[in-house]
Amino acid sequence: MSSKGTRENLVTSADIENERFLKQRLTELLPGSAFIGEEGDEASLMDSEWAWIVDPIDGTANFSRGIPMCAVSVALFRDARPYAGFVLNPFMDTLYSAVVGKGAFRDGKPIHVSDRPLGDCILSTAWCCYEKSLAEPVFRVSESLYPEINDIRRIGTAALELSLIAEGAADMYFEIRLSPWDYAAGLTILKEAGGCYTGIGGGDVSFEGPSPVLAANSEENLRKLKAIVDREFGGRVPYRSRRRPN
Repeated sequence: MSSKGTRENLVTSADIENERFLKQRLTELLPGSAFIGEEGDEASLMDSEWAWIVDPIDGTANFSRGIPMCAVSVALFRDARPYAGFVLNPFMDTLYSAVVGKGAFRDGKPIHVSDRPLGDCILSTAWCCYEKSLAEPVFRVSESLYPEINDIRRIGTAALELSLIAEGAADMYFEIRLSPWDYAAGLTILKEAGGCYTGIGGGDVSFEGPSPVLAANSEENLRKLKAIVDREFGGRVPYRSRRRPN
């Protein structure tokens, strides 16, 4: 096991081997498709009609410690737009899946976001573990929202946390900086389950580089979350988005 830039950003031999396996098998399924993986593949969504965005292990820190909350996250894009998403928790043998226009599923059974109002919501967040210089305003977002909601969870895997919102177990999500492989599949599943998401200010979530991700079970709750985030960050993304994220 080693780190990628910071002690918090871990990579294991399992990450590398799993990505190699997935790249081979997925590109065989769609010959000519591009592959964008966390562990080093630098293709672009614009490289071909079809593109895979893959995190071989989302939640590597959990995985490395035997904590059973991690995921294999696979998204398929067509013409740079979400087409399908798959999130597998191998410890729980649980598969979340969605194809755009066909609904979202857990182990083949339809799922849908909750109808909880703000006061009953659970928010998932990670407090920007990999960019701790941004932690202070992120903590202020949680501090502002906490009195108005039910509770906060920090599970350590964005793909699973977004899937939990999709099935109605949790209700809201915020992280100021994630990479596309962290959320591409999860947001596809969430949207098909009736949820919604956005970026900061007037911007949407980017699938070409690092991006803020705000998500919720309803537009009303998303607007409340966004108002707090925009206030704390001035409606601006506090970093430069690069084509190749860390």
